Amino acid sequence: MQPEESGGPCFRYWITVCFSLVVVVSVADPGSHADPGRGGGCEFPQRWRGVWFQKGAHPAISIERTQITFKGTCVQADGDMFLIEDRRERCFRCVAIYEKHENVLQYRETYCDEFDNLKEACHLLNVDAHLHSLFRVEASPVTCPFRGPLTFTYNRGHGECRHPVSTVDSCSADWRILFRFQACADVHGTESSVEELTCLATWKEGSAYYLVGKMVQRKLHALPYSDGDSYRCFVYEHVGHQNSFRVSQSPDATCDGLVSASEGSRIMTLTKSRQPSAGCHFPPWSASGSRRWHSLDGRRSFVFGSRQMRVHRAQHSSGETQQPELRVTCIQELAQGTNASTLIGYSTSGCNNGYVCVAIHRRDSHVLEIQMGELSRTARDACAPPAFDPESQDFITLLALSAPFGGDGSALSHPCPALALTDGLRATGRASWKPDGCRDVLGCRRHSHLEFRAAGCGGDEQVSSAAATSPAAATPRALVASRTFQCHGGWQENGRNYLITGLKGSKDKFCFVFSEADKVTQLSGLHDTCRRTVLPGVTGNITFNISAAGDCDFQPSGAPSISPAVSSIPQLLAALLCLWRWTQPR
Repeated sequence: MQPEESGGPCFRYWITVCFSLVVVVSVADPGSHADPGRGGGCEFPQRWRGVWFQKGAHPAISIERTQITFKGTCVQADGDMFLIEDRRERCFRCVAIYEKHENVLQYRETYCDEFDNLKEACHLLNVDAHLHSLFRVEASPVTCPFRGPLTFTYNRGHGECRHPVSTVDSCSADWRILFRFQACADVHGTESSVEELTCLATWKEGSAYYLVGKMVQRKLHALPYSDGDSYRCFVYEHVGHQNSFRVSQSPDATCDGLVSASEGSRIMTLTKSRQPSAGCHFPPWSASGSRRWHSLDGRRSFVFGSRQMRVHRAQHSSGETQQPELRVTCIQELAQGTNASTLIGYSTSGCNNGYVCVAIHRRDSHVLEIQMGELSRTARDACAPPAFDPESQDFITLLALSAPFGGDGSALSHPCPALALTDGLRATGRASWKPDGCRDVLGCRRHSHLEFRAAGCGGDEQVSSAAATSPAAATPRALVASRTFQCHGGWQENGRNYLITGLKGSKDKFCFVFSEADKVTQLSGLHDTCRRTVLPGVTGNITFNISAAGDCDFQPSGAPSISPAVSSIPQLLAALLCLWRWTQPR
């Protein structure tokens, strides 16, 4: 039998079968490639990509390069119209996305069907279709369109709450404001509350101005808030003149039905009130020269201007500029002396605003102390109990940040006060425990320095042997090194002496509080501020008693040469804790 020719009936039959299978497979898998009539794919704008909140959508919606969560993949686009393919449901929908702000998107959509192209799908998009709102998660805030102080009335559908008047306060950050709602006894549905608004987006649409933000109510016991609880949409407009606004608020985390400032779940009328203005000056000795002061523990810095004081947290090592955590504007001067001043200031710290009493004391040429009272709603209450009591109010001890301090935090020469009848000092008294081989702790006042050393300790071998059996016994070895404090300034008050010192070679500062009794000086050291409640020689971070010891010739026999001073507060406190234990009663 001869084989069939290549063009025979059998060959043509198999060619037809194979072609039919290819067509069937192609029709059965429409997702294998984009239909030419629907375009070759599209991408969403780069600025839209990220995570977005939409009421009722869990989890949050994510917009990626070509996809939107819960919607599908973009296959064709024209302006703000997008043809989205839902490959799971095997259908297409038109989605119109409108960018109102970098943090707000709104969209309408058609139902999902077998549309052939973008034009066909979007032709069915109804302008009356529901307009959904998307709010960017973790959005960067924006400046709020109105700033306090403001007064306002509000209406929740049961009448206008006018008396007592509600208020709006500004915050340190211009993207936050604080609403203080008052309850009106004669208006149903009103209640006292404090709500903090963080502004996230503003835009204009027609004649209406829109604002989106997070409105969080402050409660006695803080409770976690979900995004659905806090996102709110507002419409606002100027009323009569530029100092008044009418604002309507949405009832939930959408902008649904919010088209004017006269319709909403809560309508507010805001009126600009008088901003407390500077009416006095801070004392010249606080604002001239250094102007910048730091607390004894170095955690905060105080900057004095002529009319305003700013408080900053200590800067990070990166050196970034930080916003002040507190501003106080001088409103009224109550008392002014050579070395003391008492004034009423208007304080802004975060969103906590109010009047505050400030008493400033000059203790030395570069040492200040400040007393600050509690916030008051009125100026007349600021410097009266219970907001302020000069006898019980805590002091904040401040040191000048510039000269006479050096770059390493040390100060130029400043005489140290006499702690005993002689410049030679001995930390003695009620020794309850003393390491074997150590007799005493000696000190010396050398003009601008106070130096302490352990004396009469055994040799290195003895200390090393003791350390092998008891870690505590190794302490004397560390204490043989000198601890030198540099005097920065001091004063007397109510029978006590206060001395500001710095650990030489470091930036650590201490307030020494001491008093004399029976030729023995009782001394306590504090590392944060000069607290008046400390008991010298009894309480404090460092405590010991000092008596006269003749001349300053007290180099311990056999003691090693002076080692560098400790470079941290923990090391210093550990060392001086042992010194304190040496001076307690047996």
